[in-house]
Amino acid sequence: MRSPLALATLPLLAATLLAQPLHAETRVKMLYTASAPNALAFVAQDQGFFQAHGLAVDLQLAQNISVIVPGVFSGSAQVGLTTATVAFQAIDNGLDLRAFATTNAFPDPSAAGLLVQPGSTIASAGDLAGQRIGVPGIGGLLDVVMRKWVLENGGDPAEIDIVEYSLPQTGDMLRAHQVDGVVTVDPFMSRALQDGAGREAGNIMSVIPDGTAGTLFVATADWAGHHPEAVAAMQEALEDALAFIRDHDAETRDSLARHTTLPPAVVAGMTLPAFSTHLDPERSLGFWNELAQEQRLISGPVDLAKVVIPYPAD
Repeated sequence: MRSPLALATLPLLAATLLAQPLHAETRVKMLYTASAPNALAFVAQDQGFFQAHGLAVDLQLAQNISVIVPGVFSGSAQVGLTTATVAFQAIDNGLDLRAFATTNAFPDPSAAGLLVQPGSTIASAGDLAGQRIGVPGIGGLLDVVMRKWVLENGGDPAEIDIVEYSLPQTGDMLRAHQVDGVVTVDPFMSRALQDGAGREAGNIMSVIPDGTAGTLFVATADWAGHHPEAVAAMQEALEDALAFIRDHDAETRDSLARHTTLPPAVVAGMTLPAFSTHLDPERSLGFWNELAQEQRLISGPVDLAKVVIPYPAD
């Protein structure tokens, strides 16, 4: 026979159990750089879509894309937002990475390109010989695309002095004459143009085929293999964010300004990227696979079907 005390505590115990979540949230540290396509992740965080799918995501700003993959493999973060060419180089060096979503796909209307100083005489790819050009990561998307654009337009990337810089320094690098030009993206390209720090000298993104993915969400194969529910939850949360963005321009720009620390007035005047989520191995990543081999960034083709974790319904 139960004691009166035990019977009295049953309602309290039941209420306590009901107040607890059925499943503990999976904690995910996510490294990102301050570029416009990453607004997909910012919106998923700010609008509670990650949390709604059982994820406690901690967004952490990285100053340069080159630190993201090492951060993921060191365990400093579980997920990183990086580019395909950077991911492929890591894979070629023996690191086992998986990509489970993208942020955007080309053609992309948001601003990205080559900026030079306002008074510069650079007018074509051939004029870049002997010039110092900043890129936000050697071997990253903007670097390899610029090199391909130069080759296809009569120049030689081997004759360019290419150096790394951090995207938030776009305007400062030009104003201080530390470089002759920079390859950059929004929101920093729009700000530099608005401030008169530079002028556009080339549409380097024209070499990218339609359907090609931009930034990728990546994790180690080990972490993804041990957390398939978390990967699927992030995919679902990003899909929710994509649907939200279509009808909530102001909120999207607010998230972009907050997580890039740029003034809202700058973000208000820029064109938003062509946000996307799903990855098709060949259509999304085939161009990057070929380009990485052309530029000898990798020793052979990456097994794209192995790298991509498809959405559950794909």
